[in-house]
Amino acid sequence: MKVDNSEIKLQKPIVDIVADIIRKKIINGEIKHNLKLSTRQLSEELEVSRTPVREAIRRLESEGLIDLLPRKGFIVKEYSIDKIKEIYDVRRVLEIKAISLACKNITKKELDNIEALAQRLNKALQNKKIDILDIEQLNKKFHFAIYQASRNETLNQIIRNLWFRVSGLLITIFSTPHRREEIPQEHEAVIRALRRKDEDACRRALIKHMEVTEEILFAHEKGIREESEKN
Repeated sequence: MKVDNSEIKLQKPIVDIVADIIRKKIINGEIKHNLKLSTRQLSEELEVSRTPVREAIRRLESEGLIDLLPRKGFIVKEYSIDKIKEIYDVRRVLEIKAISLACKNITKKELDNIEALAQRLNKALQNKKIDILDIEQLNKKFHFAIYQASRNETLNQIIRNLWFRVSGLLITIFSTPHRREEIPQEHEAVIRALRRKDEDACRRALIKHMEVTEEILFAHEKGIREESEKN
């Protein structure tokens, strides 16, 4: 696991940087689900002491990316269909509330920024050399630029935590060719509804967007389970 240590040396605080590096490696699939994490190995590879590595892992545990199992230690969380459904059921309620509030409060400047983010994301999705992390970041910025317009920071914080809990699965969504074609259309439907300040249309567009993503994750995890049972 090769790391650009300049990222660590040039920025502070160290725990934030270490957590970000490990999080990215989970999201892009470099650190696999159900893999036991070695603080010694990570500290050697990142050229930092074990203390910030342990703190970073604890932070990722609180985000839901990592589990602490008795007699096993820290492992990258393995997802089940039931857990995905549970998270998306809660996300759906909260994000519908956030977009409804945003529809009432959003400004033209915020809408212009959201549209610019959508255009950048569309370009990244069409790139022949797919950069999953770049796409993931742009997608997150797009959605949270909308939710920020709700003017409810507590709601935003809870939604952000739930996003972290499934961020390790995002490579599945953005690696699906037909999904990369559908996402721009679904985001455009959300933007059109926001510009009209049409709450019902906003909710419908967001629900459709989330349901399709959820179905892809269900299918992916079901496939993994069936393959595991065969072996």
